[in-house]
Amino acid sequence: MKRLVVTVGVFGLAIGIVGASQPPTTPATPTPKSPASHILVLVEQLGAAEYADREAAMVALEKIGTPALDALRVAHHSHDPEIRERAAILFGKLKRLADSDTRLAPKRISLDYKDIPLGTAINDLKARTGLNLTLDPNRVANPLRKVTCRSADLPVWEALEAFCVAAGVRESVSMELDVPKQNGPRRGYIPPPQAPNADAVPIVLIDGAPERLSGSRSTAVRVLALPAAFPGHKVTLGTGEVTLALDVAPAPGIGWQEITGMKITKVIDSNGRAGGAGIDKTVLPTQDPTGMVVFARPGVAMRFDMHGNSILPEHLPNPRIVTIPLKLATSSVRALKRLEGSLFGEIQVPNQTLLTVENPKDNTNVVYDGPGELKFTVTEFKEASGPGALGVMQLQMKYPSDFGLNVRRRGFNLGWPEAPRMGNLGNRVEAFDATGKPFPMSGNVSTSFGDVGLVTVQTYTMTFPHGRGLPAKLVVIGAKQVTVEVPFVLENVPLP
Repeated sequence: MKRLVVTVGVFGLAIGIVGASQPPTTPATPTPKSPASHILVLVEQLGAAEYADREAAMVALEKIGTPALDALRVAHHSHDPEIRERAAILFGKLKRLADSDTRLAPKRISLDYKDIPLGTAINDLKARTGLNLTLDPNRVANPLRKVTCRSADLPVWEALEAFCVAAGVRESVSMELDVPKQNGPRRGYIPPPQAPNADAVPIVLIDGAPERLSGSRSTAVRVLALPAAFPGHKVTLGTGEVTLALDVAPAPGIGWQEITGMKITKVIDSNGRAGGAGIDKTVLPTQDPTGMVVFARPGVAMRFDMHGNSILPEHLPNPRIVTIPLKLATSSVRALKRLEGSLFGEIQVPNQTLLTVENPKDNTNVVYDGPGELKFTVTEFKEASGPGALGVMQLQMKYPSDFGLNVRRRGFNLGWPEAPRMGNLGNRVEAFDATGKPFPMSGNVSTSFGDVGLVTVQTYTMTFPHGRGLPAKLVVIGAKQVTVEVPFVLENVPLP
């Protein structure tokens, strides 16, 4: 009986000692989920039974941003159609934003000019920024006057503005561009000249104190609200309907092609009242007293004289000028407190993988479709018959020609000097063996043009020696069209 009591006492003492040496216990905290697992949970929630849960998952994944791209790409193949559809929407938006961050990062420079002639400084700034800068000789009194300008490291468009302030010059923006004169007789139909890309339009500098225009200058694409007196603005009195002209200037070198759309998200007038986007009511003329009008493309009309000879236009629309219709809440206001939105543009990115053909030997005469209407076919595959013999592979690739793309965008002509082109834009084919190493081949490629030059047709005849195996994979490399988004916030915008 005593032994039992002692034993219990010792056991109780031991418990007391252990309890005294540890802090009071607290409820266990759940282990936080890893970011990857959290993303997967949200992707599954895209197919939740409750609409509110599905919408909440959309918002959460959009906030996560680019780290969710891989999971959303996999979700494209989900068995749940709701997940597939919502994942596709999110993937497209997040991919566009990721491409925009990468492709539209501005070039940055610092300025250090001391008593440099204006013309010399302009040439140096043009070389360093890539911007197509030019002085108007008729509106610059002394291009040899000395300029002093120093700045910190700035985005290219901010650097240009700092230079203009120091040099006492400002930009002159026109609604239209003068058409280059054509020499020689003109008889019959002559197509109108081709408008240039927006990045090829010169930035014309003239004497005068620069006006700090409301705009967004933090990316490679500058968005400015033009002054109230700019002729591109339009207003319908008493209705609150205004068409506002913006100057959208892409920096050269990013492969900018054209604007594909614009979204307005906030319009606040100077009275603090919210408006919105309006409706474009532009009506093109259908008749002209000097002759018959034929529209070659939006914004350009062709006229003919009484003898049937074409009357070439003297001006072309400036591709940098973008007009947006707005509906104001207060029809009498003279300024916008805030205008927010995004414009969507297309850029051309070189050296991208356009499509891949696995095991070309077993996939002859199969037409593979790639981006931008690319079609690729292995038309013949013949192995080497023995030592000393050569294997032969014939390939055919079709895609819209540069001329064809220009025809779609700007009309059937090549009259205007073309914008500077990025290098390495042509398509090419690379071969790899089963280990992923380049497969050596030799041969030639012939290029022809079909459909009146609108389509490029490339035919490859490639040979490879006996004993080196067979090409296991073909990859088409070329330029890819990528859509980017340029957000803008404009404050204190004067209205016409």
